Amino acid sequence: MNRFNAEHHISVPFDNDLESIRAKVAMMGKLVEQQLSLAVEAFTNGDTTLAKTVLDQDDDVDQLEESIDNECACIIALRQPVGHDLALLIDVIKVTNELENIAAKAEGIADITLQLNKSLLVSEDDG
Repeated sequence: MNRFNAEHHISVPFDNDLESIRAKVAMMGKLVEQQLSLAVEAFTNGDTTLAKTVLDQDDDVDQLEESIDNECACIIALRQPVGHDLALLIDVIKVTNELENIAAKAEGIADITLQLNKSLLVSEDDG
């Protein structure tokens, strides 16, 4: 069962807030998945253009994490959820942190790709 839709609340705005968070987490997950896939492809093929794309997407991931975390914090502060709702919001904050960590790993792969390609170019120039 989807924890976001497990029950409807008396407060429609609260349900709307949860739906907004759900949509942002899904968007962040898709972006991180794409970033990791591009990073591995860039590394495998030595593609510096893809590696740079991964690095460029990092700001988008960071902005989404900050936006989601802020939205969760506001909901916790203003609506003072308890039980299932509080646990859900805390889980969302944990998930966005993990997604950002995965994005950082993808960024590291992209950096390594660029460094390897640069060192290969220098080696070819010396040879």
